[in-house]
Amino acid sequence: MLAALIKKMFDDAKIKGRQVYLSVTGHNVIIRNATLPKMPDAELVDAAKWNAKEDVLFDLDKAVIDNYILAESENEGATFYEMLSVIVREDVVDFLVSIAKGAGLKTKGVTVVPIALWDYDAALNDIAPGTVTSYLDMGSERTRIYFVCDGQILFSREIPNGGKNLTASLVGEYELEDGKTAVVDVVRAEQIKKIFGFPAEDADGKTEEGIALSLIREKLETILTKQITEMDRSIEYFKNQYRKDSVDRLILSGGGVGLSGIYQFLKENLDLEIDRCNPFFQADIEDESISKENMKLYGPSLTAAAGLALGQCDKINILPEKYRPSLKKTLAKLAPVAAVLLIGGLLYGYSSNLRQEVITKKTALQDQKISLAKLQIQAPLLDKPIKDLKSLKEAQARLRREKRSIPGAIPSPFKFDEIFSELALLVPGNTSLSEMTFSAQGSDTSKEKEEEERDRNGNVDSSKRERVKVVGHIFGSDLDSQNTLRYLLQDLRNSPVFQDIKLIRSKPLGEGAYNSPGIQFELYAFPKTFS
Repeated sequence: MLAALIKKMFDDAKIKGRQVYLSVTGHNVIIRNATLPKMPDAELVDAAKWNAKEDVLFDLDKAVIDNYILAESENEGATFYEMLSVIVREDVVDFLVSIAKGAGLKTKGVTVVPIALWDYDAALNDIAPGTVTSYLDMGSERTRIYFVCDGQILFSREIPNGGKNLTASLVGEYELEDGKTAVVDVVRAEQIKKIFGFPAEDADGKTEEGIALSLIREKLETILTKQITEMDRSIEYFKNQYRKDSVDRLILSGGGVGLSGIYQFLKENLDLEIDRCNPFFQADIEDESISKENMKLYGPSLTAAAGLALGQCDKINILPEKYRPSLKKTLAKLAPVAAVLLIGGLLYGYSSNLRQEVITKKTALQDQKISLAKLQIQAPLLDKPIKDLKSLKEAQARLRREKRSIPGAIPSPFKFDEIFSELALLVPGNTSLSEMTFSAQGSDTSKEKEEEERDRNGNVDSSKRERVKVVGHIFGSDLDSQNTLRYLLQDLRNSPVFQDIKLIRSKPLGEGAYNSPGIQFELYAFPKTFS
């Protein structure tokens, strides 16, 4: 259905070109910065896998990976790469490419949204070294915020609020001045949002139904205030985590920021230099067939697409090899006669060199036999180093045991202030926490749950022994409660503070237990250790 819709859009707009670039985002996208020793390009993919294995929750063998070398540095005579790595589940990319293929389009590259926004910004502005830029992309269901400095995507966070939340806040019944009632459904709420945006504080007009614009502003302001609170928390967390004094620029994009009044409200409530992206107004040529109102409303939602066109996936391209042109695929399309001629030529060249290759290999085999005889003579001399190594390992183990016995020798591997701050940051407004318990390795609480942590071979997974047990309640209808729990689990899994999240159980609240319906849940949060 999506493919058919895109195909119709291309046909209606009479766009003849069929080559496209795609972008991907979400919890199946991992973006990491790393400093690795310089190595051949063929080895960088495996190195990126190894470096990100603790943060990736899906199978790395079924992922597509690309790296971008930001710079090279020297340290003690060795050369290192400053590298940006992107890892994405392959089936996610397959799904996107299949939609483009169904629409009759040929995919030339796939990259991630923050790089598309970065390319768009870099094409318009000269960014001074050391400048910290935050890209805020407000979509329909999610708002994503990225922090970039000197070409490195340092941190990203997903806020579970977007344009749909603004629309939902306007749905319901309204008491009018004449005593009548106006009912606004989702379709009408979306129309009101696009027509009136976020009304000014002194707006005295009304909608067609007679709803005062001041009431529209009041309902939207609740959602926007929550959005600004989450933005502030994200900015403060980033500054604390990465030891930055400030965020210098905030760049707005996405369909949610196209509504009138939103930009002014954000500018008044965020102490930052704020700028908007709008390809309609920032392009060299203006399309006079589009009204100014539609340009303002829809322009910000095209920022990522414009960034794709400008950057053309020149930094990161996670398009799998199976979709890229190659010599092998070209040969497969040649006529049968051409294929036969090519194979015949290869066989002729192979047969003419076969005898010389046999002679060369015999000579190499003889040299290897001589080297093997020398090694057999030297083998007894290796016994002493092996014994010395064994003795050193035993001494090392003894010293480690002595070190562990010294009081205070082993510091706490966790930063509990960051754990509690992250939980406070991620817990939604309709959720309350009733219990948080930390279980250290070897504690009674940990032993009681040991059976729950055993793997298929019956071994205890020691990396998950230290954990925070969280018990809480989510209030709201059954669907709202389940969605809130699902988003909470996603946010915790994406958090840089936790390495894993495990839901123990969830159940509906007992009838009469609270004034509102909801669910009770229990989960384990396994914190990351810090050296």
